[in-house]
Amino acid sequence: MRKTAWILLIIMIILGIVFLGNRASQDAILSKDIHLALEQEEKQIDLTTMTSFEWDAVEVFGPYTTNEIIEDSMDIRFRGDNGGIDVLEDRFLLVFADEKNAVKTVVLSRKYGDFLIKDNKILLVE
Repeated sequence: MRKTAWILLIIMIILGIVFLGNRASQDAILSKDIHLALEQEEKQIDLTTMTSFEWDAVEVFGPYTTNEIIEDSMDIRFRGDNGGIDVLEDRFLLVFADEKNAVKTVVLSRKYGDFLIKDNKILLVE
């Protein structure tokens, strides 16, 4: 009986890693830092100086963007928190990714304007 319990525990751990691993979480601290810069009316924000995690690519997505559009656009697997941009029109979503997966997301308020990414590192506000 103990052997069966151990096998079930190992299977559950493996399934947890498979289903929960490589999930992009929202970075609340980075979101706060970017919003502080936006409140000071900065129009260009260098994301390389504001992040403390590894990433290779960043893109910004507007309202009503689905997870599938993010995956196709960045050629990655997107699992994680999309901040509700697929159903809400008052926000944008920054997605940071490594070679294969999204690693972090940041929700941006649309009240500051529309956003673009320049040179894979600069967040522009229009």
